[in-house]
Amino acid sequence: MTYFGAFSLKKWRLYTGIEDLTPVLVVESSAPVHITLTEMIYRRLEKRVIHEVTVDPLRTQDGWYCYAIPYPEGLDAQLVAFTVTTGDVPATLRNISYCADAPKRRDVRIEVVTTTYRKEQQVTNNINMIREELLEKGEWGKHFHLTVVDNGRTLPDSVDAGSPSITVIPNGNVGGAGGFAAGMLHAAESGWATHVLLMDDDVTVCPEAFKRSLRLLECASDEYAKATIAGAMLSTANFEMQQEDIGMITPERNLRPFKPRFIMDREYDITFNEELIPASHTEGLYSAWWYSCFPVERVTEYGLPIPLFYRRDDVEYATRIQEKEPLKFITMNGVCVWHDAFDLRWNAAVEVYLATRNMLIQEAFTPDSHYSMDAMIQLMRDNLIKHGRRFDYASMELICDAIEDYLKGPDYYRHPVGEKLFQQARVKAEKLEPLQQIPGAPDAIDIVELEQNANDENVVVPPRDTDTAAARRGDIVHRILRKAKRTIRSGKVSPAPRQENFDRNELAIIPNDGWCRPWRILQHAGKALAVDTTGQRGAMRVRDEQRNEELRNRFEHLAQILSEDTAVLGAYRESREEMTSFEFWRRYLEEAKR
Repeated sequence: MTYFGAFSLKKWRLYTGIEDLTPVLVVESSAPVHITLTEMIYRRLEKRVIHEVTVDPLRTQDGWYCYAIPYPEGLDAQLVAFTVTTGDVPATLRNISYCADAPKRRDVRIEVVTTTYRKEQQVTNNINMIREELLEKGEWGKHFHLTVVDNGRTLPDSVDAGSPSITVIPNGNVGGAGGFAAGMLHAAESGWATHVLLMDDDVTVCPEAFKRSLRLLECASDEYAKATIAGAMLSTANFEMQQEDIGMITPERNLRPFKPRFIMDREYDITFNEELIPASHTEGLYSAWWYSCFPVERVTEYGLPIPLFYRRDDVEYATRIQEKEPLKFITMNGVCVWHDAFDLRWNAAVEVYLATRNMLIQEAFTPDSHYSMDAMIQLMRDNLIKHGRRFDYASMELICDAIEDYLKGPDYYRHPVGEKLFQQARVKAEKLEPLQQIPGAPDAIDIVELEQNANDENVVVPPRDTDTAAARRGDIVHRILRKAKRTIRSGKVSPAPRQENFDRNELAIIPNDGWCRPWRILQHAGKALAVDTTGQRGAMRVRDEQRNEELRNRFEHLAQILSEDTAVLGAYRESREEMTSFEFWRRYLEEAKR
């Protein structure tokens, strides 16, 4: 029973509307084999044998043994699968498939759109795989076309190899949102495709994902004919770990996976993954655009993405659709990509600046049902305070910059300014250097051990002598009094007279990302060595309470503006229809090429 090898019986019945759908297993082998049919039911914790197969195989024209084995009717399981064992003679298996009768097949033609910026090797590997496994295979090729939007204009002319099934669009650097907009525009205007499949350039994908997507759409019931296929994201660092399979917006304004993380070499996790299906009218769900397939008619009906450059374009688009109709999703084991986990590639320009700015812009253009400016301000405040506690003042500044750039309003974003703003954020973000070049730093650090030792839940607070403990208690009282004197809502933080309660020479070593919780080891430290996931590079942060308070003051001033604003918010909402239109994007993309 495997992630790719099992047949998702319950979901196939749901998505096709064929309640009694029962598959036939077809196996070809080079020698006689013994086959056992199995099933996995969520309510049970173990795989169960359905029955042992005793039928005699047929023979193919080239002499292989062919087993065609129907599963018994009346099964009630999430998954069915099989086990193959050999006798005295080893056997090779080929052409294993599940077959079933469907009343009719829909006409489905999928435009696969990927957008890239100077990742020639990664995107070329995906182009070659799609060409060899889909486009050049007669059964599949007639259903797929590949469009590559080259934002860096660096791909060689040979990348399409003269294939009529591959289109390369040279483009200005308008980020993922602009690249996908160009591909969606091409798909809508060419008139060939019934569906568009948006896919990141830096993913690893198995051909089986495309094949299952096609069959699901061909056999979809009327209820799921316009559904979005949401591909899961598995981790390149741990190939068995599923990171996300449908995302959701929380009332606190965070983005998180709809499902918990699963390990996809565990039979129970594989089964539980197929059991978890969103309720029909669940709000705030979206399909991330690392692999997302939906009808082209959605593009003609709802328009193109908003010009966010990168991040939250997929969230906004799903929210826009849900303003008018429930958004149904199709998910299935095997429909997935492998992607670098976000917590392994911290980039403050993305995770701090773009995440903050685009949350505000996305919610201004298209608020979801739990929209709350107060909640967004509190989320940004919490993030700002945490960056300050890590002595990461550059990230605190990026949050304030993001708010100021949001307040520039939609007219500012009618032109391709995304790359310029992103580069400015990169310049301002913390710079890492080899540990050997940082005075007082070790040559290398075990990052796994560091992650375990730095986060609060793993830190044991050592006992202190009486005098030290009394001094610490005095520090705590002092901090409480200082906090009591802050006037947050006035837009200015007024600190009490400063008295240092830390050791300027005490060094703590922490991960450099914005997700770690090293509060205990930083409590009395004057410096922090922030180290990346390689354990080879880092930055020395120096505690600066005055800088912290200056940035807190700046943020609270901006927060007050946000809480009182109606003009900027209204301008974004009034501009959405125009800024997601085909006409707008044609002008925008042409301007970006100059």
